[in-house]
Amino acid sequence: MKMRIGSRNKVGYLIGEAKKTPLEDPSYPIWVTENYKVKSWLIDSMDLLLMQRIIRLSTGKKIWEAVAKTFYDESDETCLFELNKKSFSTTHNGRPLSTYYNELVAIFQEIDHRMTSQEEIVEGVVQLHSAMARL
Repeated sequence: MKMRIGSRNKVGYLIGEAKKTPLEDPSYPIWVTENYKVKSWLIDSMDLLLMQRIIRLSTGKKIWEAVAKTFYDESDETCLFELNKKSFSTTHNGRPLSTYYNELVAIFQEIDHRMTSQEEIVEGVVQLHSAMARL
C-alpha cells in the first residue's frame, strides 16, 4: 500500500508530514480532499471486518498506524515463520515446473529481503541467529 500511495505522491498523509491545515486556511479543502483519497485507498484494500473497525478514524495516518499496530509486531519473526512454513508446504502438484519454481523463488526472495536488512550490524546478526533458531 505504501508503494501505491507513494506513487501518487501522498505518503505524507500516511506518515504525518502532510499536516492538517487550519479550517480558515485556504488550502484546507485541498488537505481534506487528499486525506479522503488516501483513506479511501487504504480502506478499499481491506476486508470488511477490518474496514468496519477503522473506517471512522479521521486521517490516513491514523488508519495507517492502526493497521500497523494490528498486523506488525515490530519484528519479522511471524512473517518469516509463515514464509518458512510455506516454503516447506509448497508442492509441485502437477503444475508446470516453471510455475512451481517461480513460486519457490518468490518465497525465498521474500525471506532474503526480510532477513538481509538486519545483517549490517552486530546486533542484527545476533537477532538473525535468534530468529533462525526459533524457526
